[in-house]
Amino acid sequence: MKPDHQILLSALTIAGVCGFGSYRSLAVPQDSSQKIPASPSGAMTVSPTVVQTGTKPSLQWNILYPSKVSDVAVINPPGTIILTKSMYVSVQPIGSGVTAGDSAQTTSPSTDARMSVDGGAYKQLFFGTQPNVDSAYSLYIKKHSEGTTIDFGGRYVKNNAWTEFFTTKTPNLQVIALVNGDIPPTRSPLGLSPNLAGYLKPYLDSSGQVKIGPLSVLVLMELGTRDHEKDYFDYQDQVLLVTFSSKHPNNGHGNNLDGVDSSNPGKGAGGPNGAIDPSGNVDDEAR
Repeated sequence: MKPDHQILLSALTIAGVCGFGSYRSLAVPQDSSQKIPASPSGAMTVSPTVVQTGTKPSLQWNILYPSKVSDVAVINPPGTIILTKSMYVSVQPIGSGVTAGDSAQTTSPSTDARMSVDGGAYKQLFFGTQPNVDSAYSLYIKKHSEGTTIDFGGRYVKNNAWTEFFTTKTPNLQVIALVNGDIPPTRSPLGLSPNLAGYLKPYLDSSGQVKIGPLSVLVLMELGTRDHEKDYFDYQDQVLLVTFSSKHPNNGHGNNLDGVDSSNPGKGAGGPNGAIDPSGNVDDEAR
């Protein structure tokens, strides 16, 4: 008895195509069941493993193809997200740092990040400066049904007043949504800029492409100027990370029914910026 070399060659070819690539975790901390393969992976079985010449064994294999944003949502430029499947949506803060070319500006002003669902009012997710950003925890976690539309917007405080409010519907591309592999549409390559903010560096590779999980969306906001020809039109004024998952992305800190993560360490029992969370005593993480 001897192995059939043609069968072995076919098996090796299939294994090479399927691969057993490394896994890239979703941006929101997940358990192992939530990991998505970065490349096709799979397993193959041969029965029997040793056969006589002229006998054909039975081959079975399962291939797991990587999921991507386009499998669960459509991004309507410049950044409206439309779910095509029922998914949990989580939003993390990444950075806040307005640069508007204002010589009188000595410190970064507070920014305001807001979210709208199905065309409703924009509700506040974040208000503050970079020291207030804790990207380890989500600002929002909630399950939404197929067909739900999600928009984001932002502004900042200047001379004790709000600046203009820009959203993912603003025609001048002030707020944009990018997926893995996209390149921010700045005047010069953002990834090579000496002024690239430290909080954005981990989300861009050496070529300047967005480097995030396959089911994540990077929301970049330019709040300081409308002039795309300015070097400081660089989409770094406020940055959010949106991640989709089929299971609740439990981060262990009491995400409630209204989506507000009200029990992050040091945040007390309030919602965003100390506001009272109406469902603060309800924990839906066990669902």
